[in-house]
Amino acid sequence: MRRSTLSVLRCPACGQTLSLEGGEGAAGVTGRLVCPCHESFAIQDGIPDLVYPRSQPYVHEDADSYEDLIDWMARLLDEDVGDTRARAAELLEVSPGARVLEVACGPGSNFPYLLEHIGMEGELHAFDIAPDMLRIARQKLGEEPRNVELSLANGVHLPFADESFDALLHIGTLNRFGDVRRALAEMARVVKIRGKVVAGDEGIAPWLLSTDYGRILEKFGALFKGHPPLAALPPTARDVRIQWLFGDAYYLIDFRVDRRGRQLNIDIPLPGRRETVRDVLEKKPRITE
Repeated sequence: MRRSTLSVLRCPACGQTLSLEGGEGAAGVTGRLVCPCHESFAIQDGIPDLVYPRSQPYVHEDADSYEDLIDWMARLLDEDVGDTRARAAELLEVSPGARVLEVACGPGSNFPYLLEHIGMEGELHAFDIAPDMLRIARQKLGEEPRNVELSLANGVHLPFADESFDALLHIGTLNRFGDVRRALAEMARVVKIRGKVVAGDEGIAPWLLSTDYGRILEKFGALFKGHPPLAALPPTARDVRIQWLFGDAYYLIDFRVDRRGRQLNIDIPLPGRRETVRDVLEKKPRITE
């Protein structure tokens, strides 16, 4: 962790600015991040542990064999996983110098595709709730690029300031969040106005459910039974699109962020009448002359 990262970090419990109690070490900043609300978060080996609530449960996956599982799935679906990751990264519509956040980054499989778009001038912030996943992600980075920041965090309580990122990517955990609506709202909160959020997870395309293809995939239990949570999108979502990729077995939602909610012009007269929509809603019709 670099000291400059403090500018985008916030307490996941209350949203206030965090201060550092510590110094510089071989892995960057060391010590603790402290909030005025009396919460504090340890920094271990340069990675801040910002998981909140502390005891947040999650599904444990074998980080060492995770890539093997994805490769097997790609063979099952007769797809190229690299092409799929590249398509997801392209949807972010970012260029060199952008600051991007990856939510639930796992072992860092998307890092090369994201770094290709933002370049060394940009910043990639990535977190996962599982320490083992970050262990593998860090190993993949090797001599860690100066523009990659890793942290431990919970996707339902993002430890970042409002409008900190140009775009955000999340693939693979959306179906398992305890509060999907809050998770998506948090994603939109930390992205700048007109920035992109791209989020998705396993879920068979609806038109394939009754086919042999769909029925076979459903035999894998809940893995491919996810549904796009369109009703859980925040009201600030604009230009919403949905597509299925990776063998039509993963849905991907992308949208732009707008801070304004949708509004109606209720001061226009009703067709052929002097009353406005507002008059009718307030049950105060105008007096006709």
